Amino acid sequence: MTTTPHNAEFFDGGSAMARLVHVRVEGNALVIVQTGAPDVHWPLKNVEMVFGGKPGQALRLKLQGDHGSRLTLPEGSAADAVVAAAPSILSGHKRRFWKGVGISVAVVLGIGVAGYATLAVAPQALARFIPDDVVNSFADGLENSVIKSSKRCDAPAGQDALNKIARRIVSGTGDPPVFSLRVFDIRQSGSKKLVNAFALPGGRMVFSAGLIENAGSADEVAGVLAHELGHVALRHPEAAIVRVYGLQMLLSLFTAGQGAEGIGNIAGVLAVLQYSRAAEAEADAYAIEVMEKAKVDPKGLQSFFTRLLNKKSGIDTAKKQDDSISLRKRIEPFTDLFSTHPGTDDRIARLKPRSGGTEPAILSATEWRALKAICK
Repeated sequence: MTTTPHNAEFFDGGSAMARLVHVRVEGNALVIVQTGAPDVHWPLKNVEMVFGGKPGQALRLKLQGDHGSRLTLPEGSAADAVVAAAPSILSGHKRRFWKGVGISVAVVLGIGVAGYATLAVAPQALARFIPDDVVNSFADGLENSVIKSSKRCDAPAGQDALNKIARRIVSGTGDPPVFSLRVFDIRQSGSKKLVNAFALPGGRMVFSAGLIENAGSADEVAGVLAHELGHVALRHPEAAIVRVYGLQMLLSLFTAGQGAEGIGNIAGVLAVLQYSRAAEAEADAYAIEVMEKAKVDPKGLQSFFTRLLNKKSGIDTAKKQDDSISLRKRIEPFTDLFSTHPGTDDRIARLKPRSGGTEPAILSATEWRALKAICK
Protein backbone atom coordinates (compact mmCIF):
# COMPACT_ATOMS: atom_id res chain seq x y z
CA MET A 1 0.00 0.00 0.00
CA THR A 2 1.53 3.32 -1.10
CA THR A 3 0.11 6.71 -0.13
CA THR A 4 0.33 10.11 -1.80
CA PRO A 5 3.76 11.80 -1.37
CA HIS A 6 4.08 14.33 1.44
CA ASN A 7 0.90 13.31 3.22
CA ALA A 8 2.29 13.43 6.77
CA GLU A 9 4.42 15.40 9.24
CA PHE A 10 7.27 13.55 10.96
CA PHE A 11 9.23 14.55 14.07
CA ASP A 12 12.32 12.36 14.30
CA GLY A 13 13.06 13.32 17.90
CA GLY A 14 16.40 14.83 16.97
CA SER A 15 15.19 17.98 15.20
CA ALA A 16 12.84 20.57 16.60
CA MET A 17 10.97 20.97 13.33
CA ALA A 18 8.64 18.67 11.41
CA ARG A 19 9.53 17.11 8.06
CA LEU A 20 7.07 16.49 5.26
CA VAL A 21 7.11 12.77 4.43
CA HIS A 22 4.97 10.09 2.83
CA VAL A 23 4.05 6.81 4.48
CA ARG A 24 3.43 3.26 3.34
CA VAL A 25 2.93 -0.12 4.98
CA GLU A 26 5.29 -2.89 3.87
CA GLY A 27 4.80 -6.31 5.47
CA ASN A 28 5.13 -5.87 9.22
CA ALA A 29 6.59 -2.38 9.09
CA LEU A 30 5.41 1.19 8.68
CA VAL A 31 7.85 2.91 6.31
CA ILE A 32 8.39 6.66 6.59
CA VAL A 33 9.91 7.98 3.37
CA GLN A 34 11.89 11.21 3.69
CA THR A 35 13.36 13.42 0.99
CA GLY A 36 17.14 13.51 1.21
CA ALA A 37 17.28 11.16 4.21
CA PRO A 38 17.09 7.38 4.76
CA ASP A 39 13.70 5.72 5.10
CA VAL A 40 12.59 5.08 8.68
CA HIS A 41 11.05 1.65 9.46
CA TRP A 42 8.71 1.31 12.44
CA PRO A 43 7.74 -2.30 13.35
CA LEU A 44 3.95 -2.37 13.39
CA LYS A 45 3.92 -4.27 16.68
CA ASN A 46 5.67 -1.28 18.31
CA VAL A 47 3.58 1.48 16.69
CA GLU A 48 1.26 3.25 19.12
CA MET A 49 -1.74 5.29 18.06
CA VAL A 50 -2.04 8.51 20.05
CA PHE A 51 -5.15 9.86 18.32
CA GLY A 52 -7.54 8.90 15.52
CA GLY A 53 -8.41 5.52 14.05
CA LYS A 54 -11.94 6.36 12.92
CA PRO A 55 -12.82 7.06 9.25
CA GLY A 56 -12.23 10.69 8.38
CA GLN A 57 -10.09 11.40 11.47
CA ALA A 58 -6.51 12.56 11.56
CA LEU A 59 -4.05 9.90 12.71
CA ARG A 60 -1.24 10.55 15.21
CA LEU A 61 1.28 7.76 15.81
CA LYS A 62 4.42 7.25 17.85
CA LEU A 63 6.94 4.46 18.33
CA GLN A 64 6.79 2.59 21.63
CA GLY A 65 9.71 3.53 23.85
CA ASP A 66 10.68 6.49 21.65
CA HIS A 67 9.27 9.59 23.34
CA GLY A 68 10.79 12.05 20.88
CA SER A 69 9.47 10.99 17.49
CA ARG A 70 5.90 11.16 16.25
CA LEU A 71 4.03 10.93 12.95
CA THR A 72 0.86 12.84 12.03
CA LEU A 73 -1.36 12.13 9.01
CA PRO A 74 -4.15 14.67 8.45
CA GLU A 75 -7.71 13.49 8.06
CA GLY A 76 -8.41 11.91 4.70
CA SER A 77 -7.71 8.87 2.58
CA ALA A 78 -4.05 8.53 3.61
CA ALA A 79 -4.86 8.14 7.31
CA ASP A 80 -7.73 5.76 6.53
CA ALA A 81 -5.46 3.69 4.27
CA VAL A 82 -2.83 3.24 7.00
CA VAL A 83 -5.48 2.06 9.48
CA ALA A 84 -6.93 -0.34 6.91
CA ALA A 85 -3.51 -1.77 6.06
CA ALA A 86 -2.40 -2.11 9.69
CA PRO A 87 -5.43 -2.93 11.88
CA SER A 88 -3.06 -4.06 14.64
CA ILE A 89 -2.51 -0.38 15.42
CA LEU A 90 -6.16 -0.14 16.52
CA SER A 91 -6.13 -3.26 18.70
CA GLY A 92 -2.93 -2.20 20.41
CA HIS A 93 -4.37 1.24 21.01
CA LYS A 94 -7.38 -0.20 22.84
CA ARG A 95 -5.15 -2.06 25.29
CA ARG A 96 -3.03 1.01 25.86
CA PHE A 97 -6.15 3.17 26.21
CA TRP A 98 -7.48 1.21 29.17
CA LYS A 99 -4.03 1.13 30.71
CA GLY A 100 -3.84 4.88 30.22
CA VAL A 101 -7.27 5.33 31.80
CA GLY A 102 -6.06 3.52 34.88
CA ILE A 103 -2.94 5.65 35.07
CA SER A 104 -4.94 8.84 34.48
CA VAL A 105 -7.44 7.94 37.19
CA ALA A 106 -4.57 7.43 39.60
CA VAL A 107 -3.11 10.79 38.61
CA VAL A 108 -6.46 12.54 39.08
CA LEU A 109 -7.01 10.94 42.48
CA GLY A 110 -3.52 11.94 43.55
CA ILE A 111 -4.08 15.50 42.48
CA GLY A 112 -7.48 15.47 44.18
CA VAL A 113 -5.82 14.64 47.49
CA ALA A 114 -3.54 17.64 47.11
CA GLY A 115 -6.61 19.78 46.51
CA TYR A 116 -7.59 22.47 44.09
CA ALA A 117 -5.45 24.99 45.97
CA THR A 118 -2.36 23.20 44.68
CA LEU A 119 -3.66 23.52 41.14
CA ALA A 120 -3.92 27.26 41.63
CA VAL A 121 -0.39 27.81 42.97
CA ALA A 122 1.70 25.26 41.03
CA PRO A 123 0.15 24.74 37.56
CA GLN A 124 3.46 24.48 35.68
CA ALA A 125 4.78 21.79 38.01
CA LEU A 126 1.56 19.80 37.73
CA ALA A 127 1.46 20.22 33.95
CA ARG A 128 4.52 17.96 33.68
CA PHE A 129 2.48 15.04 35.04
CA ILE A 130 -0.29 15.21 32.43
CA PRO A 131 0.21 12.27 29.98
CA ASP A 132 1.17 13.16 26.40
CA ASP A 133 -1.99 11.49 25.10
CA VAL A 134 -4.11 13.78 27.25
CA VAL A 135 -2.18 16.91 26.24
CA ASN A 136 -2.51 16.09 22.53
CA SER A 137 -6.21 15.29 22.80
CA PHE A 138 -6.87 18.62 24.47
CA ALA A 139 -4.65 20.41 21.96
CA ASP A 140 -6.68 18.90 19.11
CA GLY A 141 -9.83 20.43 20.58
CA LEU A 142 -8.23 23.85 21.06
CA GLU A 143 -6.67 23.81 17.60
CA ASN A 144 -9.96 22.89 15.95
CA SER A 145 -11.68 25.70 17.84
CA VAL A 146 -9.14 28.21 16.54
CA ILE A 147 -8.71 26.95 12.99
CA LYS A 148 -12.16 25.55 12.16
CA SER A 149 -12.40 25.84 8.36
CA SER A 150 -9.62 28.44 8.03
CA LYS A 151 -7.38 28.21 5.00
CA ARG A 152 -3.86 27.01 5.74
CA CYS A 153 -1.25 29.41 4.38
CA ASP A 154 1.60 27.30 3.04
CA ALA A 155 2.89 28.82 -0.18
CA PRO A 156 6.24 27.01 -0.54
CA ALA A 157 8.46 30.10 -0.74
CA GLY A 158 6.65 31.72 2.18
CA GLN A 159 6.88 28.54 4.28
CA ASP A 160 10.60 28.29 3.50
CA ALA A 161 11.08 31.87 4.70
CA LEU A 162 9.17 31.19 7.92
CA ASN A 163 11.20 28.01 8.51
CA LYS A 164 14.37 30.04 8.03
CA ILE A 165 13.26 32.46 10.76
CA ALA A 166 12.45 29.53 13.04
CA ARG A 167 15.88 27.96 12.45
CA ARG A 168 17.55 31.26 13.31
CA ILE A 169 15.67 31.54 16.60
CA VAL A 170 16.28 27.87 17.45
CA SER A 171 20.02 28.47 16.92
CA GLY A 172 19.92 30.64 20.05
CA THR A 173 18.61 27.85 22.27
CA GLY A 174 20.73 25.24 23.97
CA ASP A 175 17.98 22.64 24.16
CA PRO A 176 14.99 23.74 22.02
CA PRO A 177 11.57 22.27 22.79
CA VAL A 178 9.84 20.20 20.12
CA PHE A 179 7.38 22.40 18.24
CA SER A 180 5.48 22.75 14.99
CA LEU A 181 4.64 26.05 13.30
CA ARG A 182 1.78 26.69 10.88
CA VAL A 183 0.00 29.76 9.49
CA PHE A 184 -3.77 29.98 8.96
CA ASP A 185 -5.98 32.71 7.54
CA ILE A 186 -8.15 32.92 10.66
CA ARG A 187 -11.08 35.31 10.50
CA GLN A 188 -13.61 36.59 13.00
CA SER A 189 -17.15 37.64 12.22
CA GLY A 190 -16.80 36.64 8.61
CA SER A 191 -14.14 38.83 7.01
CA LYS A 192 -12.09 40.31 9.90
CA LYS A 193 -8.62 38.81 10.11
CA LEU A 194 -7.35 37.76 13.50
CA VAL A 195 -4.03 39.36 14.50
CA ASN A 196 -2.54 36.85 16.90
CA ALA A 197 -0.17 33.98 17.54
CA PHE A 198 -0.91 31.00 19.79
CA ALA A 199 1.27 28.50 21.60
CA LEU A 200 -1.05 25.54 22.10
CA PRO A 201 -0.39 22.50 24.30
CA GLY A 202 1.95 19.90 22.87
CA GLY A 203 4.31 22.41 21.24
CA ARG A 204 1.93 23.52 18.51
CA MET A 205 2.39 27.13 17.42
CA VAL A 206 -0.19 28.82 15.21
CA PHE A 207 0.36 32.18 13.53
CA SER A 208 -2.51 34.04 11.94
CA ALA A 209 -2.17 35.49 8.46
CA GLY A 210 -3.24 38.82 9.94
CA LEU A 211 -0.17 38.85 12.17
CA ILE A 212 2.15 38.18 9.23
CA GLU A 213 0.48 40.91 7.22
CA ASN A 214 0.77 43.43 10.08
CA ALA A 215 4.46 42.67 10.72
CA GLY A 216 6.87 45.27 9.39
CA SER A 217 10.03 43.15 9.21
CA ALA A 218 11.47 39.66 9.62
CA ASP A 219 12.82 40.78 13.01
CA GLU A 220 9.27 41.42 14.19
CA VAL A 221 8.12 37.94 13.14
CA ALA A 222 11.24 36.46 14.73
CA GLY A 223 10.48 38.29 17.98
CA VAL A 224 6.93 36.97 18.13
CA LEU A 225 8.17 33.48 17.29
CA ALA A 226 10.80 33.65 20.07
CA HIS A 227 8.15 34.79 22.53
CA GLU A 228 5.80 31.94 21.58
CA LEU A 229 8.70 29.48 21.79
CA GLY A 230 9.20 30.74 25.34
CA HIS A 231 5.61 29.80 26.18
CA VAL A 232 6.23 26.32 24.73
CA ALA A 233 9.54 25.79 26.55
CA LEU A 234 8.07 26.97 29.88
CA ARG A 235 4.90 24.85 29.47
CA HIS A 236 2.60 27.85 29.81
CA PRO A 237 -0.17 26.36 27.60
CA GLU A 238 -0.29 23.19 29.69
CA ALA A 239 -0.19 25.25 32.89
CA ALA A 240 -3.11 27.32 31.59
CA ILE A 241 -5.14 24.14 31.14
CA VAL A 242 -4.43 23.08 34.72
CA ARG A 243 -5.18 26.54 36.06
CA VAL A 244 -8.46 27.07 34.20
CA TYR A 245 -9.95 23.60 34.27
CA GLY A 246 -8.35 21.92 37.28
CA LEU A 247 -9.67 18.52 38.18
CA GLN A 248 -12.79 18.98 36.07
CA MET A 249 -10.61 19.42 32.99
CA LEU A 250 -8.61 16.28 33.69
CA LEU A 251 -11.74 14.20 34.11
CA SER A 252 -13.27 15.56 30.92
CA LEU A 253 -10.17 14.57 29.00
CA PHE A 254 -10.97 10.89 29.51
CA THR A 255 -13.43 11.44 26.63
CA ALA A 256 -10.57 12.20 24.22
CA GLY A 257 -10.67 15.98 24.37
CA GLN A 258 -14.40 16.63 24.21
CA GLY A 259 -14.01 19.10 27.06
CA ALA A 260 -11.71 21.20 24.90
CA GLU A 261 -13.96 20.97 21.85
CA GLY A 262 -16.77 22.32 24.01
CA ILE A 263 -15.03 25.69 23.93
CA GLY A 264 -16.26 25.94 20.37
CA ASN A 265 -14.95 29.39 19.43
CA ILE A 266 -11.92 31.67 19.40
CA ALA A 267 -13.14 33.62 22.42
CA GLY A 268 -13.09 30.44 24.47
CA VAL A 269 -9.54 29.67 23.39
CA LEU A 270 -8.44 33.19 24.29
CA ALA A 271 -9.92 32.70 27.76
CA VAL A 272 -7.89 29.51 28.25
CA LEU A 273 -4.65 31.00 26.91
CA GLN A 274 -4.88 34.36 28.64
CA TYR A 275 -1.55 34.25 30.41
CA SER A 276 -0.71 36.06 33.62
CA ARG A 277 1.65 39.03 33.59
CA ALA A 278 4.27 36.80 35.23
CA ALA A 279 3.98 34.24 32.42
CA GLU A 280 4.26 36.97 29.78
CA ALA A 281 7.35 38.35 31.51
CA GLU A 282 8.89 34.86 31.60
CA ALA A 283 8.25 34.35 27.88
CA ASP A 284 9.70 37.81 27.15
CA ALA A 285 12.84 37.01 29.18
CA TYR A 286 13.23 33.70 27.30
CA ALA A 287 12.79 35.49 23.95
CA ILE A 288 15.34 38.18 24.81
CA GLU A 289 17.95 35.61 25.84
CA VAL A 290 17.37 33.46 22.75
CA MET A 291 17.43 36.43 20.36
CA GLU A 292 20.67 37.71 21.87
CA LYS A 293 22.36 34.34 21.30
CA ALA A 294 20.92 34.14 17.77
CA LYS A 295 22.06 37.73 17.09
CA VAL A 296 18.51 38.92 16.43
CA ASP A 297 17.55 42.41 17.60
CA PRO A 298 14.73 42.41 20.22
CA LYS A 299 13.85 45.83 18.85
CA GLY A 300 11.74 43.99 16.27
CA LEU A 301 9.46 42.57 18.95
CA GLN A 302 9.44 45.96 20.68
CA SER A 303 8.41 47.81 17.53
CA PHE A 304 5.68 45.28 16.76
CA PHE A 305 4.14 45.53 20.23
CA THR A 306 4.52 49.32 20.21
CA ARG A 307 2.82 49.76 16.84
CA LEU A 308 -0.14 47.55 17.76
CA LEU A 309 -0.40 49.16 21.20
CA ASN A 310 -0.44 52.63 19.61
CA LYS A 311 -3.22 51.49 17.29
CA LYS A 312 -5.10 50.16 20.30
CA SER A 313 -4.60 53.44 22.18
CA GLY A 314 -5.87 55.35 19.17
CA ILE A 315 -8.85 53.00 19.08
CA ASP A 316 -9.67 53.68 22.74
CA THR A 317 -9.62 57.44 22.11
CA ALA A 318 -11.73 57.13 19.00
CA LYS A 319 -14.29 54.97 20.76
CA LYS A 320 -14.88 57.76 23.27
CA GLN A 321 -15.70 60.08 20.40
CA ASP A 322 -17.70 57.65 18.31
CA ASP A 323 -19.09 54.46 19.84
CA SER A 324 -20.79 53.33 16.67
CA ILE A 325 -20.96 49.67 15.63
CA SER A 326 -19.14 50.40 12.37
CA LEU A 327 -16.14 51.84 14.25
CA ARG A 328 -15.92 48.86 16.59
CA LYS A 329 -16.01 46.48 13.62
CA ARG A 330 -13.24 48.43 11.90
CA ILE A 331 -10.77 48.29 14.76
CA GLU A 332 -11.50 44.90 16.35
CA PRO A 333 -8.66 43.02 14.58
CA PHE A 334 -5.95 45.20 16.17
CA THR A 335 -7.03 44.34 19.71
CA ASP A 336 -6.80 40.57 19.36
CA LEU A 337 -3.11 40.20 20.16
CA PHE A 338 -3.47 41.89 23.53
CA SER A 339 -6.19 39.57 24.77
CA THR A 340 -3.55 36.87 25.16
CA HIS A 341 -0.38 38.97 25.13
CA PRO A 342 -1.00 42.23 27.02
CA GLY A 343 1.51 44.73 25.59
CA THR A 344 2.06 46.89 28.63
CA ASP A 345 4.50 49.81 28.66
CA ASP A 346 6.69 47.98 31.21
CA ARG A 347 7.06 44.94 28.94
CA ILE A 348 7.88 47.09 25.94
CA ALA A 349 10.47 49.04 27.96
CA ARG A 350 12.29 45.81 28.88
CA LEU A 351 12.91 44.99 25.21
CA LYS A 352 16.21 46.83 24.74
CA PRO A 353 17.75 47.11 21.23
CA ARG A 354 20.77 44.90 20.60
CA SER A 355 24.05 46.67 19.91
CA GLY A 356 24.84 45.98 16.28
CA GLY A 357 21.23 45.07 15.53
CA THR A 358 20.47 41.83 13.73
CA GLU A 359 23.56 40.35 12.10
CA PRO A 360 23.38 39.03 9.49
CA ALA A 361 19.87 39.87 8.27
CA ILE A 362 17.44 36.97 8.80
CA LEU A 363 15.77 37.17 5.39
CA SER A 364 16.62 38.70 2.05
CA ALA A 365 14.19 41.17 0.50
CA THR A 366 12.93 38.40 -1.80
CA GLU A 367 12.38 36.02 1.11
CA TRP A 368 10.54 38.70 3.08
CA ARG A 369 8.17 39.34 0.17
CA ALA A 370 7.57 35.59 -0.05
CA LEU A 371 6.66 35.42 3.64
CA LYS A 372 4.25 38.32 3.29
CA ALA A 373 2.60 36.43 0.41
CA ILE A 374 2.43 33.07 2.24
CA CYS A 375 -1.36 33.05 1.93
CA LYS A 376 -1.52 33.89 -1.75
